[in-house]
Amino acid sequence: MATCPRCKGPLTDGHRCPRRYSFVALEIAAYAIGGALAGWLLLFVFDPQNQLSDDAVALAIGAVAGIAINRFIRA
Repeated sequence: MATCPRCKGPLTDGHRCPRRYSFVALEIAAYAIGGALAGWLLLFVFDPQNQLSDDAVALAIGAVAGIAINRFIRA
């Protein structure tokens, strides 16, 4: 059986090399930053007087939601 020269996996008709770890980490970080910004913007839109002081919580929830949506779509 032939092997892929790049990933050394079995070279079948539907073969696709797995993504590199650095690319996956960069993609997850980008979605986390995007989700954090979206969470912060939603907090700003719904609380313009800044009565809630949970900016860090909104950033964390947005980051986790961004990563979760990315992983759900990619699965």
